[in-house]
Amino acid sequence: MEFKLGKNNRFRLTGMDVFLIIVLFVWILIVYQIFWADTGDEKSKSNANLNGKTEIVFWHAMGGPLGEAMDKLINQYNNNPNSKCYVKTINMGGYDTLQKKLLASLIANEAPDIAQCFETLTKKFIKHKKIVCIDDLIEADIKEGKTNEDIRKDIIPALRINNTFAGKLYSFPFNKSVQVLYYNKDMFQEVGLDPEKPPRTFKELREYCQKIVDFYKAKGEKDKYGYGCAKSNNWSFLNRIKANKGYIVKRDTDGTLKCGFNEKAAIDSLTFLQDMLKDGLAKEGQAFDHQNEFMAKKCGIIESSVTSKIYMNPDFRLGMAPVPGIEDESLPGGVYRSTILSGTNICIFNNNDPKKIEGAWDFIKWFTNTENGVDWSIGTTYMPVRISSVNSEKMKQKMKEDPNLNAIYGYLDNLAFEPRITAWFEIRDLIADYLERCTLEHKDPKIYCAEMERDINAMLKHVTDTDDNKELGNVD
Repeated sequence: MEFKLGKNNRFRLTGMDVFLIIVLFVWILIVYQIFWADTGDEKSKSNANLNGKTEIVFWHAMGGPLGEAMDKLINQYNNNPNSKCYVKTINMGGYDTLQKKLLASLIANEAPDIAQCFETLTKKFIKHKKIVCIDDLIEADIKEGKTNEDIRKDIIPALRINNTFAGKLYSFPFNKSVQVLYYNKDMFQEVGLDPEKPPRTFKELREYCQKIVDFYKAKGEKDKYGYGCAKSNNWSFLNRIKANKGYIVKRDTDGTLKCGFNEKAAIDSLTFLQDMLKDGLAKEGQAFDHQNEFMAKKCGIIESSVTSKIYMNPDFRLGMAPVPGIEDESLPGGVYRSTILSGTNICIFNNNDPKKIEGAWDFIKWFTNTENGVDWSIGTTYMPVRISSVNSEKMKQKMKEDPNLNAIYGYLDNLAFEPRITAWFEIRDLIADYLERCTLEHKDPKIYCAEMERDINAMLKHVTDTDDNKELGNVD
């Protein structure tokens, strides 16, 4: 490409020059979008910045009723004369946008003071020394006589492990959810099932779905089915593997990482769903289609996040239960259950301002304390992060008033979480691709499990993370 500046002045741009100009232009646009364009709701929900307190900026992705519950608590903190800072919330609109902007902030050195983070991203921030170690803050509080309480001992064990990196607590659990079973009690009663006895095992789940389908077929209502789920649902698939006593990723005896996607637990998990779909007992939908059909009484049973309860207001009796497991007569109740945590944690960014760090830590301790942890859980159905919140009289009373909440605590001893390895986001996308192929092609599930193992183990060979098996989520 050649440009004329005058009679005898010319300059030529090569293809590489044009490419670099385009890259620079795109980068300018990205930076603009991150730091100067509208980043969501930058308006704090409090009335005013009280008494000139240190302001801390909180990037989050909480919307709808969940965001309203969070804002209510933050308002209380901001209006509390004893609070050490003023929290300004900035809603990024969604987790994907939040994570991308946090990564960009690392490069541009423009991080917020606190933010919701997934574990894999937390590891990146630790590596680049961008976040404050929570363990150090706890130790400082104890050493300086600010408290006699070691908060770490009050965190639900799986949540504590989930936020521990290289032996130290670097982030604090914030909005943690589990998957539960939702079922239509009225439909159960109509088809002859006991509405107070939800399916406990995968075998029972299939039997219940068969009874629902057979009952409505006999009445000529062929559009009703037993079980609904979302297409390519990673979380459900991984939960079933754990409930079948399998593992996602573990460190072998020789120190190498390997996945469990071609072992019996994974094969059984994929086969179970494929057989249900093939036999017309289940149906997959996009996004929340299955939840909508459940609300429309077309479907009797669904699995979804415990926070889905907030969005449901059915005109039938709603039942909730822990997700099914497998028979194990050695255990009380004869069933083994396990589920994988979802949701984010809170990180404090090291912006070289001791007052902001002190204020951020004060806010986190306040937000997650026993009483506020109960209010957060009741307002959102997220899990409380502290043992004292679970055992509080207020929580016990709420669970007595709404027995459905007991579903959240059906497997506290067997909570797991997804591997925190740096390649996990890419591996997760690969799993979704295989789940979609399996549904579309209807081949033997063993084929997809073998291919998943091959491709994922090839990726794991290049992972340098040093997490042990507990830190990889194998806590059951």
